[in-house]
Amino acid sequence: MAPYYEEIADAAGVEAALALGAAGVQVGTAYLLCPEATTSPVHRSALTGPQASHTAVTNVFSGRPARGIVNRAMRELGVLRADVPEFPLASPAMAALRAAAEAQGRGCGTPRRAGRLH
Repeated sequence: MAPYYEEIADAAGVEAALALGAAGVQVGTAYLLCPEATTSPVHRSALTGPQASHTAVTNVFSGRPARGIVNRAMRELGVLRADVPEFPLASPAMAALRAAAEAQGRGCGTPRRAGRLH
């Protein structure tokens, strides 16, 4: 059976998923703003800004599909591409773009991972 993905953001969602027979539950975005998280300043800003409501599933940053806040790289390259290098080879291919964008305090080339926040 293929994995099924649903957005889980609180204890009630975890309990409901487990009660319905889920083998496991992952909560991620809820923790990205914790003080202990190593989330970059660019990513933190995006998570708390208006752009956080615009997410899409993309494979351009890692080679595997993952939901993230839409940015320039996703708009210009497309969100799901067949010609992206397989995981983990896409990450090094995007490293220079990511480093240059983050050095300027911009998230245009950064994989700002996030589930739907509302």
